[in-house]
Amino acid sequence: MAFTEAGRPLATVLSPQRLAAHLPDPGTWRPVPSLGDPAWGNVEPAVRRSLTEQARRAAAVPWPTLPASLFAGYARTGDRLGFERPYFERRRRLATAVLAAGVTGDERWVDEVRDGIWLLCEESTWCLPAHEEFAREDGGELPDPRRPFVDLFAAESATLLAWADLVAGAALDGPSAAVRRRLREEVRHRLLTPYLARHWHWYDDEIRPVNNWNPWIHSNILICALLLSESRSAMLEAVVKAVRGLDVFVAAYGPDGGCEEGVAYWWRAGACLAESLETLRSASGGLLDAFAVPVVREIVAYLHRMHIGDDWYVNFADGGAHLPGRTALDIPHRAGLLTGDGDTVAHARARRGTGPPVVHQEVGLGRTLAGLFDAGWRDAAPAAAPHVEHAWLPSVQVMVARERRGSPGGLFLAAKGGHNAESHNHNDVGSFIVALDGRPVLVDVGVGEYTARTFGPDRYDIWTMQSSYHNLPEIDGVMQAAGPRHRARDVSCALTGDQAGLSLDLAPAWPEHAGVREWRRTLRLRRGDDPAVIVEDRWELRGPPSRLALCLMAHGEVGTSPGLLSVAGRLRPLLVRYDPAAFTADVERLPLDDSELSGVWGDHLHRIVLRATTPRASGTARLVMKPGAAP
Repeated sequence: MAFTEAGRPLATVLSPQRLAAHLPDPGTWRPVPSLGDPAWGNVEPAVRRSLTEQARRAAAVPWPTLPASLFAGYARTGDRLGFERPYFERRRRLATAVLAAGVTGDERWVDEVRDGIWLLCEESTWCLPAHEEFAREDGGELPDPRRPFVDLFAAESATLLAWADLVAGAALDGPSAAVRRRLREEVRHRLLTPYLARHWHWYDDEIRPVNNWNPWIHSNILICALLLSESRSAMLEAVVKAVRGLDVFVAAYGPDGGCEEGVAYWWRAGACLAESLETLRSASGGLLDAFAVPVVREIVAYLHRMHIGDDWYVNFADGGAHLPGRTALDIPHRAGLLTGDGDTVAHARARRGTGPPVVHQEVGLGRTLAGLFDAGWRDAAPAAAPHVEHAWLPSVQVMVARERRGSPGGLFLAAKGGHNAESHNHNDVGSFIVALDGRPVLVDVGVGEYTARTFGPDRYDIWTMQSSYHNLPEIDGVMQAAGPRHRARDVSCALTGDQAGLSLDLAPAWPEHAGVREWRRTLRLRRGDDPAVIVEDRWELRGPPSRLALCLMAHGEVGTSPGLLSVAGRLRPLLVRYDPAAFTADVERLPLDDSELSGVWGDHLHRIVLRATTPRASGTARLVMKPGAAP
């Protein structure tokens, strides 16, 4: 959408005048304690032991190296992990050293912090090879340190150093003052100065559609500007620009707060927006509070609305369905309190349960510090998850519904319309997820390890992106096509106490040569004494196809008999009934050798293909899914 002053939801409360009036001078805001502060003594003993042990394990081996050949490896082979693994290990090790210094007061960890800071400052770039567009523009494999590229992890690296400076900086004065001086110079050179000097592609939608890069980077810009700017004028220039950028991000959302990038990226989209607003609120002593903006509340609520049960979430788009408790649940907890959304607060408390406020620092140093020193989160009592009865988000055309509000038990249905040019898109218009007793059974596979192909011209050659590996039809072997015109049409959703239903025409999602005049799909979750998920398809093609199939992706072993599929669930099977006169079932075992996919689903999934016995130009199909008896 075009950026206009009228479309700025944050403009009034976060105007340049109010920012100038209420923000402190740079370096005077201190949201977390420094080394030696008695507040470190309030960290739970179990958390203190865990953080210290992580630091000990990291320090037992040499610091990882980052030679030029690793950086160049991405340009040569498309491999991301060869460079990214040691890159991120350096940052984890520095973060754990800062935390260990805080909880122990041991000088050993200050030395480790000093080493980590110096190593990061010596790196030629903080940008990942996959994101380094300047080098690609120049036709090279390696970055130019004179032209810092501001990507997600250049911003994250700068903020890691800013937090390290805030917590441990005083301990680095004296003979090691050069370390602290270098840290500040590098943050300004690599982040704050280039941010202000250039119109970045992720800033607004003039170059590319705005996505999670905007709030993710801006959440870091705000921290670095407030803590490390050279002057008040420089700080305000960066903050004002950041707020304008965040306004573009917020304005791109519909009033329902739907995140087309999915739940996994919500943690770097909606959550980073909440962190940005919380930073400004905290730094101003509560005077700059944008949490009352209605769409902010809805963006925050998206997370709990997509919850299936336990660690499982609806995962349309890139991202895994299984998000274990390592996520920084104190962020939605605080955001829920600030927006007055009790369901978001309850969801965060339920996911944490009786566990510690922070498990480990995989989420980053800033998020770990926030969780450690949020007294409200530390003392929060467990709560029951809200498990919403149903929700419809028309801006992204996603419906979720469950058999019983307040319980993960029974059936759960998520279904989507949308289009095939969404951020982190899969070609999946009309696909659905069915869960039983809090765990997905008919699933969205998600995304594997990122490589150059993932975001390149060959993206849709990857099987996880293709409609035939979603719960969708395949017509004469033709799959859905990518692009904004390949979308659902004539979409309607009806939510009542008895059932939730979504109806949509999928025909435009296929290329013209597939010959699809209409493919009307209706998905319903029926409640009551005979609960069921019902998927009905009615189609009209330009001519009879030679092949026609309905594809289903299953997590769990699959049993077959004519007209019946039985897919193993957590407690009991999901029974899927179909017309045996119209379709036959083939079941294909899909081995998973990708660590991202196997980390969610185990070593395999199953692809069920219901093949039409007599493919016709027009016809209907009906799948009825019900819980089976527990074994």
